[in-house]
Amino acid sequence: MREGGRFGPLTERPFRLLWLGRTASVLGDSLIPVALAFAVLRIGGGASGLGIVLAAYTIGRASFLLAGGVWADRLPRRAVMLTADLVRFGTQATTAVLLLGDVAQVWELALLQALAGAAGGFFTPASTALVPQTVSAPRLQQANALLSLTQSATNIFGPAASGAIVAAAGTGWVFAIDAASFLVSAAFLFALRVEDHVRPAAQRFWHDLADGWREVRRHRWLTAGFLGFALGNVGIGLYLVLGPLVAHDHLGGAQAWGLILTAGAVGGVVGGLTGYRIRPGRPVAAAFAVWAIGAILPFSLVPPLPVLAIMAASAILSATIIFGNTLWETAMQQEVRPDRLARVGSIDWLLSLCLMPTGQALAGPVSGALGVRATLVLAGTLMCVPNLCVLAFVREVRQLRRRDTPSAALAS
Repeated sequence: MREGGRFGPLTERPFRLLWLGRTASVLGDSLIPVALAFAVLRIGGGASGLGIVLAAYTIGRASFLLAGGVWADRLPRRAVMLTADLVRFGTQATTAVLLLGDVAQVWELALLQALAGAAGGFFTPASTALVPQTVSAPRLQQANALLSLTQSATNIFGPAASGAIVAAAGTGWVFAIDAASFLVSAAFLFALRVEDHVRPAAQRFWHDLADGWREVRRHRWLTAGFLGFALGNVGIGLYLVLGPLVAHDHLGGAQAWGLILTAGAVGGVVGGLTGYRIRPGRPVAAAFAVWAIGAILPFSLVPPLPVLAIMAASAILSATIIFGNTLWETAMQQEVRPDRLARVGSIDWLLSLCLMPTGQALAGPVSGALGVRATLVLAGTLMCVPNLCVLAFVREVRQLRRRDTPSAALAS
């Protein structure tokens, strides 16, 4: 079997169906941030209302990630994803009806987005764990890279397309499109057929969750990795709050910040392409090395370099995140026991989802005490030093080699 080729894993029907379904849903979701902001503002919610709606989505997703991991290991993962897609179709279609009928209220949007977030909490770990069931082992990294590449590409064009739709037809139609995307995703998942994974014997919820954590502890590279990039996510959160402030005060305002974010989205595409083509022999070590490089972005703001240089740093950060995440997810899917993979994946996602907002929340108080520049140095340090420490001091991180065949764990 050829590992690469022009289409690689897309030549395998199960993965092709999964990729088409995921592509449909991320295309719809890429339209939502712009439309949601204008929808809340249009009904008079203001900044407070928008904050409540966005927080409701994040809290809904974070609250159900661990439960989603447990149930995705207990049940057929395709069925969990199908159910989550249908729930999100319902929430987004209802939101569209409320907005098109000019009867939406902030609390209704918050409740609906909380439900959509909860459904995403079930979908995400199930999807992560399903990927190795849809593609042959030599093509697993390419499959993960294609999924990341699609997400990054939609982040470039989605907001602009959403703005155009909002201007031409209104926010309700954006949610209608998003709802339709979940139906398309569900249709592809319904057509998908894979051999079911070996499921654990049903235990109490907390027992099953503890088994997932024990699986993390069984792999020292996973335990150290979670701690390392958890701190890195706090650093990214600090940067995301202080970056616009620097752009406003020193770089000319919103236009400069928009260019920096656009460069980051382009860098994400480059990272996906790199993950598709380059397969390091020691993937986890390579992931921590490239993640450390991403710290160049907050350092480029101390003091701020020219906008073009900061744009390049933004592209580098996004490229390293996507490339490193591709290597990390592939290693996790190959080394973790398949009957515990969704639970381990849910812990991984929870750390990313919770600790980045923690950094955002700390940005104001910390910068008030230390100053903006010192806090950006702290952000870069958190993004760099823990990753280098894991790389230097955790032997298993350096020793883990790429697998082109299923590991012993997959046969357990």
